[in-house]
Amino acid sequence: MSSSKSERLAKRIADHGRHLFVYHQIWTNQVIYSLERSMNNNQVLKQLTFAGKKTLPSALRKDMWRPLLTATFPSPSQGLAAFRKLRELRMLHEHNWEHPDPEARKMPEKKQRGHLIMDQKANSIADLAWVLRHQDQLGLKKQQQHQDDQNRIREELLALAKEAEEGGVPLLEQSLKDQEAAVEKMKKEQQQGGEDAPSRKQIGEGLLALKAMRLRYQKMLAAHEAINLAKTSALKQSEAQEARGTASPDSVDLTIEPPEIFYHPPIGKPQHKKRSSGQQVPLYTADGVTIRWTNPLDAEFAAEWPAAVKHDFAGLTRHTAAPVDEEPVFYAQDLTMRNTSYKYQALRDARAARSEATEEQYEEEIDDAEYERLTGKSAAELRA
Repeated sequence: MSSSKSERLAKRIADHGRHLFVYHQIWTNQVIYSLERSMNNNQVLKQLTFAGKKTLPSALRKDMWRPLLTATFPSPSQGLAAFRKLRELRMLHEHNWEHPDPEARKMPEKKQRGHLIMDQKANSIADLAWVLRHQDQLGLKKQQQHQDDQNRIREELLALAKEAEEGGVPLLEQSLKDQEAAVEKMKKEQQQGGEDAPSRKQIGEGLLALKAMRLRYQKMLAAHEAINLAKTSALKQSEAQEARGTASPDSVDLTIEPPEIFYHPPIGKPQHKKRSSGQQVPLYTADGVTIRWTNPLDAEFAAEWPAAVKHDFAGLTRHTAAPVDEEPVFYAQDLTMRNTSYKYQALRDARAARSEATEEQYEEEIDDAEYERLTGKSAAELRA
């Protein structure tokens, strides 16, 4: 595989889920969601719900499906979450729907019910607006939670470092030894048996307390080391500024990076995957979300859009959504040129170049005497 192909494949894998392509059927207004620009029958046909006889095609016809919109998200994880949620909402619309006219005594006919179930264009656009609002609110909530966790970790680090400076490390080591001895004593008493023998629950509680004490001891050592590293770095920075003659108390930056052990969940709570201090929390946000509409008037099917969402025109398209990394096309001639393959375009340009070269080869300039000999008329008479 060449380097260019491998780079394109790597970029395609990295951006998988970042772009969401939505298509609709021009007659029934059925809607399908795709993570690829082109519609794949094996993946798309599974999204269509049976709504009556002859409502599930064996294959998709390109002349019956048109691009509805293309949504671009800031991160692939947010796009995949939106893709999953939109499919769930569409299934809910198709299987749990209300009567269009509550005052009617009879249900619509079977054929009419099928049309009502398949018509999901307006619902899908409203669902997309709801999903974006929900993701924006969830992102703000996670961001606040992340900030609270950072503040809690920083306070814990400073408190443990202060305790270590005051001589808390030897005292905690002695407490660890006493707790280990107490647990070993309870295990021996349980093996010997008797009425006063400790139960398994008591031994388990002692082991949990021992683990929490060990974690606190390791955090104390890590906090003491992190504070010392921060002070050493700040001292070197101050000395360098004094050597340059730009020393200032406010210019010294005391940056404390919490060690990874501080991200360990407390003992006794559900264990989640550890997250290092440098790892960013994936946050959902409406900032950076761009929706390119084939028909901008379709955006009015939603009552409200998040203010940060950007709406744009996708340009002219036919059967496949417009490329997201190219400028929109507004003229049919430009659309034809873009849809023409590069190989065919190169062959056509080469054929035109050869034709021009052939014409230039047979063009020869002749003087006045040669012209008079060939035509029997002088060049002066022709000019007159």
